[in-house]
Amino acid sequence: MKTAFTNGLEFILGFLGVFFFDITGALVAVGFLVMADTFTGVWAAFKRKEIISSRRLGGIIPKLILYPLAIIIAKVARDYLSEDIPWVYVTTGIIAAVEVRSNFENIGDILGFNLWNRIKKIIWKDKIDSIEDGEQDRQSK
Repeated sequence: MKTAFTNGLEFILGFLGVFFFDITGALVAVGFLVMADTFTGVWAAFKRKEIISSRRLGGIIPKLILYPLAIIIAKVARDYLSEDIPWVYVTTGIIAAVEVRSNFENIGDILGFNLWNRIKKIIWKDKIDSIEDGEQDRQSK
């Protein structure tokens, strides 16, 4: 026999499930990026022969609390302030950019070269070459 407490708990959990259903993908993606950053950060610290302390690993806790909170706030802003602004996408994109950049730095430390700079050179080779040519032209004048 169900009590009033279990009925209320089921109602609250059901409401939260429906309320957060459309941002679960963003929450999972950000959680994955934070976990990947932590894993690569520990690996990079191991490669640099640094001491891995609980204090440094404790930096993951604010990320796991504040990043989802920011996405939830963005969802509330979208639902109740303005649907025209892509609040959730912008917030998730900023968080993802920060975490991806951190992952690239960690992977660069693991591999021994700056992975981010190599990718930039591959993607924007023509633009970087033209910028460097322009700087050389200015210096020669």
